[in-house]
Amino acid sequence: MLKNLSRLAAGTLVVLCTGAIAAPANRMILPDDVVPDAYRLEITPHLAESTFDGRVEIDVDVRRRTKRIELDSADLAIASARLDGEAGAPRMALDAKRQRATFTFAHALTTGRHVLRIAYSGHINDQAAGLFHLDHESPQGPVRSLYTMFEDSDARRFVPSWDEPARRATFELTVTVPAALMPIGNMPVASTEALPGELKRVRFARTPPMSTYLLFFGLGEFERVHRTVGGVDVGVVVKRGDTAQAAYALDAAAKLLPFYNAWFGTPYPLPKLDMVAGAGGSVTFGAMENWGAIFYFERDLLVDDRRASEDDRRRVFETVAHEIAHQWFGNLVTMAWWDDLWLNEGFASWMQVKAVEQLHPEWTGWANDAGEKQRAMDIDARRGTHPVIMHIDDVSQAEGAFDTITYSKGAQVVRTLEAWQGDETFRDGVRRYIARHAYGNTVTEDLWRALDVDTPRPVSAIARDLTLQAGVPLVTELDARCADGRTVVTLSQGQFSIDAPHVERWRVPVKVAVLGGGETRAVIAGAAPQAVTVPGCGPVIINAGQSTYARVRYSPAGLDALLPAFGRLGVDDQLGLLADTQALALAGRRPMGELLALMDGVPPSRDKPAVAQLLVAQLEDLDRLHDGLASQAALRSWARARLAPFLAAVGWDGRPDDSGDVRTLRVALIEALGEFGDPQVLGRVDQAFARYLDQHDSLDADHREAVLYVVATRADERTWEQLHGLARAAGSELERAEDYEMLGHPRDPALAQRALELAISGEPPTTVASRLMRAVGRVHPGLTLDFIAGHWAQVEPLFGEGAGATIAARFFDTGADPALLPRLDAFVRAHVPAATRERIVKNAALIRYRATVRTQRLPEADRWLAAHAPAG
Repeated sequence: MLKNLSRLAAGTLVVLCTGAIAAPANRMILPDDVVPDAYRLEITPHLAESTFDGRVEIDVDVRRRTKRIELDSADLAIASARLDGEAGAPRMALDAKRQRATFTFAHALTTGRHVLRIAYSGHINDQAAGLFHLDHESPQGPVRSLYTMFEDSDARRFVPSWDEPARRATFELTVTVPAALMPIGNMPVASTEALPGELKRVRFARTPPMSTYLLFFGLGEFERVHRTVGGVDVGVVVKRGDTAQAAYALDAAAKLLPFYNAWFGTPYPLPKLDMVAGAGGSVTFGAMENWGAIFYFERDLLVDDRRASEDDRRRVFETVAHEIAHQWFGNLVTMAWWDDLWLNEGFASWMQVKAVEQLHPEWTGWANDAGEKQRAMDIDARRGTHPVIMHIDDVSQAEGAFDTITYSKGAQVVRTLEAWQGDETFRDGVRRYIARHAYGNTVTEDLWRALDVDTPRPVSAIARDLTLQAGVPLVTELDARCADGRTVVTLSQGQFSIDAPHVERWRVPVKVAVLGGGETRAVIAGAAPQAVTVPGCGPVIINAGQSTYARVRYSPAGLDALLPAFGRLGVDDQLGLLADTQALALAGRRPMGELLALMDGVPPSRDKPAVAQLLVAQLEDLDRLHDGLASQAALRSWARARLAPFLAAVGWDGRPDDSGDVRTLRVALIEALGEFGDPQVLGRVDQAFARYLDQHDSLDADHREAVLYVVATRADERTWEQLHGLARAAGSELERAEDYEMLGHPRDPALAQRALELAISGEPPTTVASRLMRAVGRVHPGLTLDFIAGHWAQVEPLFGEGAGATIAARFFDTGADPALLPRLDAFVRAHVPAATRERIVKNAALIRYRATVRTQRLPEADRWLAAHAPAG
């Protein structure tokens, strides 16, 4: 899950989790002299007025005598508060800035159990924070649905509470709602009572002890499709009329649940598991793992067989896999504080790939995840990165942890440790961890202790290096010599850095292999040369299988030996060699000609689509770096010559035996060749688009995605209006969101300006408008920044609280113009609170880096291209 918003708090040394985990003295959390045990919550929403009324009874444990009870409360109007056994009402103080409600009593409370009763009211928001609404069109007119979103700390907008992950409690939710609407909660409905005025009171069964951010309530004109899987009622909840689009996700969940039950060794503990679809989208998250009632925006859950590409199906499966994995890592066992968010997100990101490998091997899980690994390494090598275990004092800083380092580097850390220990040993350690800490909270060290039991390969030292310090390990080949049928490889270990601060050395577990020979595992530690002996003679592969989070720098002789053998390498190692060579070349640590020669030598075929996909991505990145340069034409000519044979190999039209990866590659090739101006591709795209305007079923889903993308990127005013017409006439909310976002792709600055103006016009829904604006920002970062700064009053409501940080951190990472930096800095100073500005450093560092590549590295690439230009 990805999330933002600013918060709160104050505190001193506090002991979490019944004394098991001590919080640092400077952590700003609630005092622990009074803690919750159970919430009985009654909610009455008023949809038309966008408000709700609430009453809550909280069973609390007064651990030490105190006159005060403090809890979290944001944007709530508290009408009254009472504590059982107290004759009068407490004095109440509300601190909006700290999001704190304090109840002060006339005398010290007695220790033991008490019941705190609070009556209050709140707002239904139009952004995904607290209780919020999403509106969609229907044949009968606009329809409003309600959902909740509480991570990282927005439960306090729904109920006054101890809104911290370690304060687990049970929740019993009762709602009074219109009789015609369907309410959804974490647990099954326990009772329903008809009320006057076409209302009903619905009580949900009590949840297990859980963190506040996992509570969920939804309400709308819903339909639910479901089936029983291993005794669990698994359902997909959609707006009325969308049940056919729920089948794919329901099938995915029916496969994933038994796989996870077996892998974790602890069955899913709730009686039901719902997946709830909401219209629209968000620039910050796609789904949220609420226990037993996972929320998804429609694009990440629903599959329309008429429109869904292979990439759409994969995205839905991976998102469902990620969120269901959270039901164990995150829900059953929850991190004690946001420092250890990676225990939730890194593990779920790793587990989704594990599930793909098991249940969809045709998608080549880790090979297709290689791009995420490279993005993490690129960020981790620059200023603004942070350790996987991120120091967080105040929950207002927590939103910055929902990033690529936490998710993608976290997943790669887990992958590194599993590869070092072996699949079964690692799985057994995770099972111990889950069983030992079920319904509890943990810190990362709890996981290391569980993994280190009864194993010849403990992970704690390696794992601490990878999670407690930022940066990318670099393994360097110094020499490789073969004698007597064995190769002695001399390696050293350092840091791959672009401009990140120097850090200590890592202990790096790697597999070293000889192509056609044997392999050896070793831990490389420190800069001193370290010899590794491998059976066999031939080209040496370092980090064979690419399971370790590290970059590799080969010696000139080692690289010269690998290049002719590139086609014999496995997919993972081809990906690793391409990615490491690109990173080293762009950073000035290898010649650019070395990278281009390697890219030039990738054999065109349909047999290794993941490798071709990476080649496409590398060429597209070089093209973006060349934007506005005279040499871009030469680059595009070379890129067309490289990619055309790949498209010929996979074919414009599909074949019955096409794998999912081949279908995805075909889309990527058509899009890239279209951007690079390939005349044959552009001719076919124009013909296909003309037919599509007259007959929407003339394109299958894959070709529709590719054709509309190419048309959008090259659109003139007439074509843009045709695309705009498609968006307005879209037959579903999912289609409408996709079509509006397409309007943000044109390279024409005038059309980009029109798309930005459209985003704030009120025509597209709020959740769609924000994604449209981000699409423009990726193509025209400077134009978008200036527009947002100049129209802040209209833009801010599209993103809600924390809008400045969200935009500054997510919108401009494709920029390569140093003139963008002072404008971004001015925007940040005007619209981003000082406490949350650190996360913007990553974006500024990337812009600065890309500008440096343009001036210092591209001239060398251009000279290589000129020397290797095709004759004629």
